[in-house]
Amino acid sequence: MHQNHNRTAFILWIFITFLLALPLILSQFSNISGKELHGVSTIDKHDVSPTWKNISSGKFQEDADQLIRQNIGLSNYWVRLHNEINFKAFRYSNTEKLVLGKNDCFYEEIYITEYLGHNYIGEYFIRKKVANLKRLQEILEKHYNKHLVLVFEPGKASFSPEFIPNRYHPERKGTSNYEGFTKECAQQGVTFLDLNRYFVDQKPLHPHKLYSKYGVHWSSYGLWLATDTLMGYLERTCGIDLPECLVLGDSNSTWNKDLDFDLEPPMNLLCELPHETMNFPIRAFQYDSTRHVRPRALTIADSYYWSIWNYGIAQSLFSENTFWYYNRTVWPDIWDPIVWADKSKLKETIDNHDIILLMITEANLYDFGWGFVEEALSVLDSSYVPDTEITKLNEILGNKDAYRELLLRSQREQVPFTELLKR
Repeated sequence: MHQNHNRTAFILWIFITFLLALPLILSQFSNISGKELHGVSTIDKHDVSPTWKNISSGKFQEDADQLIRQNIGLSNYWVRLHNEINFKAFRYSNTEKLVLGKNDCFYEEIYITEYLGHNYIGEYFIRKKVANLKRLQEILEKHYNKHLVLVFEPGKASFSPEFIPNRYHPERKGTSNYEGFTKECAQQGVTFLDLNRYFVDQKPLHPHKLYSKYGVHWSSYGLWLATDTLMGYLERTCGIDLPECLVLGDSNSTWNKDLDFDLEPPMNLLCELPHETMNFPIRAFQYDSTRHVRPRALTIADSYYWSIWNYGIAQSLFSENTFWYYNRTVWPDIWDPIVWADKSKLKETIDNHDIILLMITEANLYDFGWGFVEEALSVLDSSYVPDTEITKLNEILGNKDAYRELLLRSQREQVPFTELLKR
């Protein structure tokens, strides 16, 4: 009995010693880290500077800890294993903004927030913003012979509300900004294309998926459906004949294309998720200079427009396409390096384009237009007097930190979001 006890204690000692020595052992294999993690920044050892300022602020300790972690052998595998266990065992992911919905339908939380009306800015502010938009549309058409085309892009929460998790209480849905803006645009006679409603209506009519489970944006098939619809709308609204879109074929595949599975990579899982069969159309554009027109377009849009650009659609339809991402930075240089939209030459920029596309998905409607409408009015209409309330509204909602704080306060105090805005 005593001998068995000694043997058990010895084995336990060996095991504990091994666990304690494991980080030291793994540090000898730092060059074998595994597949690079998506969206995770690394730190260079030269950036870990033990200055008094860094030590007193805690920056040195944080940087040193991150450097040690990323240089442990198989470090990326450990991260992926941790994420895999959380997902498979607890249906949890610490991926920023990601919401794991029912039936493994992934959302970004901002779409659920909008769909349920948690950030509804209210009829009062919506009416003022739409009035400005209507005024800008009329000025551009009557005095500048240009068209401002408003497009409500689709959103996944509106498209698939049945998979929203119960903890968000989807049964308590309130008025959304999408509902408010589309209603007011119709009442004030604003011309617009509602792809959000179109996608919901088309959902049961198509043999292929317009959204995938793991994507936040429209699928490749959905992209081409939206493109065809947008082209027809531009031709009718602007009285032009755009280049012809030729159908060359299509293919069905489960291969991971980022447009159809763009919420999966940030999860950094160990095993690939089971992919649905998605349809990938094969299209080409034919341009005949004797009858087709390729106008110059200024696009103010969010990330939904990325695919229209990256698939070469914008370059095929327009002779020139300036893309201002969120009315702030110039695509494709929106991160590193950053090229900021030059607002000092806004009138000149508008003069140099034939069509202005304002395209917004439902998640961004709380900050409708990102201030572009009011900025354009200020340089095109000499009689325009900025509305101090709208100016302040754009300032608040255009600041991500201020917006999030207001949204959290609304939830915490159980006060409607629009009431806090008015205060």
